[in-house]
Formats: sequence, C-alpha cells, structure tokens
Amino acid sequence: MSNLAQNNIMKLNYKVLVALLMTLGLTGCFNFTTRVERDLYTITERDTITYIEQKNAPGNRDNGVIFPSSRTIESYRDMQQRDSLVQHDYPDFIRLSIFESVGTIGGNNNYSTGSGLFGIFPNYQKLSSSNRGDSSSLFTGGIYRVGSGEWRLRWFRDAKDWTLGTSIFEGIFPDARVENSLVSIFPLYVKKRWYITDKIPYLSVTASVGVGWYPSQYLNLSGSLDLGSMGGLNLRAYLGVAAGVNTKNSYMVRQSPIGTDATTVFAPYAGLGISFLDFHNSVPETYIEWKDHPHSSWDVGILQLSFLYSGTDSSALSSGSGKTLFNGVMIKALNTNISLPFANNNFYFGASLFNLVALGKNEWALGILPLRVGYWVTLLPDELSLDPYIETSFYPSAMYNFAARLNLRLSKFLNGGLIIGYLVSSTNYSLGRDLTDSFGNPGSFSRFYLGFSVGIGDRIFYPENIRYNK
Repeated sequence: MSNLAQNNIMKLNYKVLVALLMTLGLTGCFNFTTRVERDLYTITERDTITYIEQKNAPGNRDNGVIFPSSRTIESYRDMQQRDSLVQHDYPDFIRLSIFESVGTIGGNNNYSTGSGLFGIFPNYQKLSSSNRGDSSSLFTGGIYRVGSGEWRLRWFRDAKDWTLGTSIFEGIFPDARVENSLVSIFPLYVKKRWYITDKIPYLSVTASVGVGWYPSQYLNLSGSLDLGSMGGLNLRAYLGVAAGVNTKNSYMVRQSPIGTDATTVFAPYAGLGISFLDFHNSVPETYIEWKDHPHSSWDVGILQLSFLYSGTDSSALSSGSGKTLFNGVMIKALNTNISLPFANNNFYFGASLFNLVALGKNEWALGILPLRVGYWVTLLPDELSLDPYIETSFYPSAMYNFAARLNLRLSKFLNGGLIIGYLVSSTNYSLGRDLTDSFGNPGSFSRFYLGFSVGIGDRIFYPENIRYNK
C-alpha cells in the first residue's frame, strides 16, 4: 500500500473517530441535564356512612315511657389507602453550550489567521491546513469549543460556584500554523466564578485551569469576564496562556505543509468571544423546577431549514436547468430571539451563527452573525405564532432580509411553518471553491421568495413563559 493511501486511510479513521466521539458526547450530555427528585405520599381516605331508619307500625303509637323508640341507627366505616408519586425535575448543570468561538490576539503577526472579531469572520479563500496566514490582521488566531458542559464541583466544604467541565472538541489556534495549534477531545477544566451581578444577564469573573490530553497535550490557564446568558447568547473577554506539545505523529504535525517534527507551543493570548445556545444556571437556579424557570427568548433553536420558491430560471437545489417547485434554500444555525422589555415584550433582538440563502444559481448569500429585530405575535396559545422581522449581515455578504414566518408548533423541539420575504444582497468577499462550485459565484440581486420551513431542535415559547410576564 502506498504512503498516500496510508495517509488517506489514517485521515479517514481520525475523522470517523472524532465524529463518533462527538456524537456520543452530544448524546451523553442529555443524560446530565436534569436531576429528578420523587416524593412518595400515602393518601388515606376515611368515610363514615350513617343510616337512620324510623320503623313505624300502622296506626298511632305512643312511644313514651313504656314503649321504646322504633328508630334504628346503623353506621358503616370505610378506609382506602393509595400511594402517590410526585416527580420534580430540576436542572443539573451549571453550563451547557453548543458552540463557542474566540478571536485571539497574541500569536505571531506574520502568520495571522485573519479570523476577525470573535474568530468567526475568516478569509474563506484561504481556509485550509496549508494556509500559513499573513501579516495584515489584528486577530492572529482563535479558540473554538463544541459541546461544552460544566457541573457543580463541591470542593472546600461545598464552596459555591466551583465547576468541573469538558468539551467534545477544543481547538486553540495561536496563528495559522497548524503545527502550533493545540487540539483536544474532552479536555478537563476546573473553574471558579465570582458573580458581579446575580440577576439575568449575569456578569461574572471566571478563573479556569484546563488540561488537554489528545491529540495535543497542554495546559490552559485563563481568566474571563462573562456576560450572559440570555437565550443562550453570551459574550466574553479572555486573558490567558496555553502551553503544550504536539508529538511527531500527531494529526497537527502531519497536516503541516513544512513537515516538522514534534512541536512545543507557548501561547499567551487575549481575546473576545461569543457563544451560541450556551445556557447557564447559578447554584440557586438548580433548585428551581424546570417548569418554573424564567425564559428570556421567544425562540431558541439549533437549525431552521427552509425550502423556497423565488421564480428564478435556475435552481440552487439541482444541477439541471428550468424552473422547479422549490429552487432555493435557507439554512439558519444556532438561532435565538431575545425578548425586549417594552411594548408587551413582543419586540425582540435576534442573532444566528450564520444564515445561508440560495435562491438560484449565482443568486445566493452567506451572512456570518446575522442580526435581526422583529415582533413576535402569538396567534393560538401553544400552537401558532407569527414572526415578522428584518435581518441584516455584513460579511461575507451584505444582506438585507425582510421576512415573516408563520410557525406551527409540532412538538417541544420541532415546528413547521410558512415563510415569505424579500432579499437584497451583494457579496464583496471571496468565498472559496467549496461554496462557489455548489452555488456559483454570488452576485448582487434582489428577489421575493416564499416557501415552507422546518425548525429542528427549535423551541418556541409563549407569553406565560417569558420572564418579564411573570
């Protein structure tokens, strides 16, 4: 077998292993979200029935001194016992997060990744392991975490606000040199929080010590100023240092285009971060039942997938020409719509990790961190709602989306709906070959669209759930 084939097999095995561990980790996290307490009661019901009967013979009778009364009294007593089980569900975590991204300063300026603010605005034309970066960017690197969780750690005689946590994946990239990155699956973190404000949204200072073990071995010491969580949206400012090694046979070293040996990494950093679907509980909140928890958002979800008709002559969903029923698609990931405390709390501010809209060949747009404002209307309690909104993004596409979505709640985390809108877009940044090969080169366009959508892992709340209404 050739060396190239062996390398391809090793890459495939590594990707399969990582995908399997991430899947198992995400599945396992759901087993640690809820603490169940059960109260067993014995219910006793006692009942007494009294029958009073007056037995009078025909004619008049003087039941005086000589004759006894003819009335009879009979009593029956009954007792029934049964067990009653009352179940209480409480949150059993301090933090659960889907995705966190940090744009960092401190790496070698000659090899800057150019990932931008929060680390989520990369140069798509240069996204590859062979990219060595450039010297034109302030943010030289980034830190990325997927599937993070923290649970209460009862150290120092149950001192509060200590946590033990991990992530399915953590990557610390001081700059664009892949051999200098530090990557681990399920790193271990111990954290201590000091709350500046104990009201939502929380503001706290956090100190953490983390250890990564595979495929890199490293130590990460950091402090952060954390603001959140509202609808799973959080902002952070970081200051820290990571130090570790990558062995000669590690994945990062093998991916290096310069073929290095084992590398030693020492990376002080400062950065600004954002996290999506990142939910926090203070210790007192872990003693509040799920049904009584306050919520800050009208809608929080993992994915919204919409199939669209826009009247274009080409389809973004097929390679053939001609009109089809649905010729476009819209994909929004990690969405939240945070209720604003005025005008009956129906106005909201929303954000997503990205919004990909393809209405036809060469008519598509990609927005990273799109922001929106809208007005949430509940039409039928627990079932139907209307969501008109305006959404905009500036990178890599300058996009303005005027839309309205009719939502039908199918289950707690699944809903369907109809969507109609008008999209104006222009793309001034290169997006790389992966996207352009699929959808063509994005151009400037404006077009109406309509279609149906599905919200997956998408939870809709109602007026009685919003904390401002409690």
